[in-house]
Amino acid sequence: MAALPRRAALCLPALLIAVPVRAGGRVPPFPEWIGRTARLRSEAGDARLLLAADGSGLIAVRAFFACRPLPVLSWQIAASGQELAYRRASALVPGRVIAGTARIDPEAAALRWIEVREEMAEFEGFAAAETAGRCG
Repeated sequence: MAALPRRAALCLPALLIAVPVRAGGRVPPFPEWIGRTARLRSEAGDARLLLAADGSGLIAVRAFFACRPLPVLSWQIAASGQELAYRRASALVPGRVIAGTARIDPEAAALRWIEVREEMAEFEGFAAAETAGRCG
């Protein structure tokens, strides 16, 4: 095995700290999401989702280049812990409620989001609860 050059060896710890932490190919069951902000990435854009213990929550989505923090009106986790049904406010039409589901796909190590259409989202780990209202 080749030895690392001295500079590379000295910089490695800094690089490891700077690289965003990924979930390691595993999406935790939804009960582990309660009280934590999940960072999600999909082709439709990034989102942050906070499920509050009282059955409400907050989701921040990017709509037309603007970050929109939206209330999650209610959510329910299936007994398996692998499926989440929710109702949230619409980002585009005030007063409209969007119903959706999210299922953990263990084979793809991703989430299947189904609202108007089905999308795949990559789980990028958790952030502090207070970051739920931000997209970045």
